[in-house]
Amino acid sequence: MFPCMRSRRGGFTLIEIMIVVVIIGVLLSVATASFTKARDNTRLKSCLKNMQIISSAKEEYAMECGKSDGDPVNFPDLVPAYIRKDPECPANGVYTPMPIGQNVDCTFVGHDL
Repeated sequence: MFPCMRSRRGGFTLIEIMIVVVIIGVLLSVATASFTKARDNTRLKSCLKNMQIISSAKEEYAMECGKSDGDPVNFPDLVPAYIRKDPECPANGVYTPMPIGQNVDCTFVGHDL
């Protein structure tokens, strides 16, 4: 054997390990962004469903109590007779029932009926 030649031992070089770490980092960043978007989309759908339930309760309250468009509605009027409990926005927004004939409002930006 020549004195300059060394036998190569099994294992990975530093460059190979660094490339693998970079690839894993890129995959994690893509997965995290995708997870965040899915979570936000789920919160939006849940909020819209809550607002639809509040709207239905308002309509039922208006029919049973003889209310007309523009009459004010508050949550004590709806809970517990028409809704079991005050709904909570999953994105920490606050619902406002608004008067009869108007859509329910959520303070979280982008949550609109």
